[in-house]
Amino acid sequence: MRRFDRLGLLHALLAGLALLLAAAWLWRCWCLFPLLGWNEIRLAPAFMLAHGVSPYPPALGGPATTWIYGPLPILLLLPATLATGAGGALLIAGFINILVTLAGIAAVCGWLAVSDGDRDPAGRLAAFAACVAFWPMTTFQFVQSDNAALAFGLLSLVCLQGSGTSRARWLAAGACAAAIACKQTLLSLALAECAYLAIRDGARPCLTQGLRIGLLTVAAYGTAALAFGPAALGFHLLTLPASLPWAPSPGARIAEFWSDLLEQSVVPLAVLACLGSRAWRRHSPWLLPAIAWAASWPLDFTALLKNGGSINSMHGWLFFLPAAATLCVQKTRSQGARCLILAAAAAMLAFRVATVGPGVWQPRRQMLREGEFLARSLPGQIYFPWHPLVTFYAEGRFDHVEDGLYIQTLARRPATGAAMRAYLPPRLHVMAFANLEMDWGIARALIPPGAQQTTFGAWTLYSWLPPTDSDSSH
Repeated sequence: MRRFDRLGLLHALLAGLALLLAAAWLWRCWCLFPLLGWNEIRLAPAFMLAHGVSPYPPALGGPATTWIYGPLPILLLLPATLATGAGGALLIAGFINILVTLAGIAAVCGWLAVSDGDRDPAGRLAAFAACVAFWPMTTFQFVQSDNAALAFGLLSLVCLQGSGTSRARWLAAGACAAAIACKQTLLSLALAECAYLAIRDGARPCLTQGLRIGLLTVAAYGTAALAFGPAALGFHLLTLPASLPWAPSPGARIAEFWSDLLEQSVVPLAVLACLGSRAWRRHSPWLLPAIAWAASWPLDFTALLKNGGSINSMHGWLFFLPAAATLCVQKTRSQGARCLILAAAAAMLAFRVATVGPGVWQPRRQMLREGEFLARSLPGQIYFPWHPLVTFYAEGRFDHVEDGLYIQTLARRPATGAAMRAYLPPRLHVMAFANLEMDWGIARALIPPGAQQTTFGAWTLYSWLPPTDSDSSH
């Protein structure tokens, strides 16, 4: 009895420590959020939508953006457009981003159906802490369409694996359609869910669920086509992604992410190998997450090998992890084993707190305030290739985003001539890069030889003689 009480106390202490460290780490991610230019360029489409500019402009007919994903994440980020400055907008977007991800993990850890029906809140809390600790770090630091897609996908899996009622399956279909409306490659989740029902219940429930998902997905994208135009939507969702070339060296891309690929392949395979045939039985709680992982892997790996692809394209492991953590903890009656899980989660979170933005405990908005000061001081004259919201808040104008120009160039549809000039400052003679910013060389190519280089706060400025009126007219 005493040993049990001691383990119970240790379990509670480790759970509290893990949650405290998770809060500290997520706080740091949130504080760093405004510093990362990727977040600003991915938030810009929400501002475009909120201010009457299509986030899916026609080919070479609007400001180039980096958004080649579904419309739903843009809608989720709309509250950020209520902020009074770029820094505040990014902090709101960062909060939404973290909350959406945590909600998806919590949905599985809290509601996943287990064969014995034991809710076991303490065990589920341990599973949640472990998932947050080992979830990809970039998820909480960057706006990605994948984040919302995963959250809706996890909710869909929970609903489908639940009661089996028509209402639950419609909810699962709705969540699956929402995931696809976030990112097109989540079609693999629809295939996984249909395959799961085919194995568990037969052909008719499989076809019915496929029709539900198809109907709701068509409704989502059909509404977007009516709102933005089918040609423009198709250009961003189909033409541009399909036209992106393969990475110059697939072997180098695999070598770059070998540890992530190993984790996302070997760990599920090892778990499923230990379970053996039990994992693939019709009513096994492991069946659906296993199929979701396996169905996602081929398409996710293909996206990783595309030029511009990264490890965030690998969704299958994250469909598997929360269910695996919850099932393992729920099936483990040993307080000692649960304490080990919590200790591992706390150790990983402590490492992340120590290494991610050390010393950062307050939101970093100073750089963006400096940028807005520069933009207001040089209206119509200064270009921020990676910070469109700085220009928007200062001048109410949307310029080309360099990463959007880069995507168009990779897809062999570069903006040139009038299409390029139309969404640059009308009297451009200053260009601003935040220190350590990404640089594809497209914006830098606009800087004439002999331009003067200066610094202002966190910004590096390149300036040259302003154009004459005759130059501006051309």
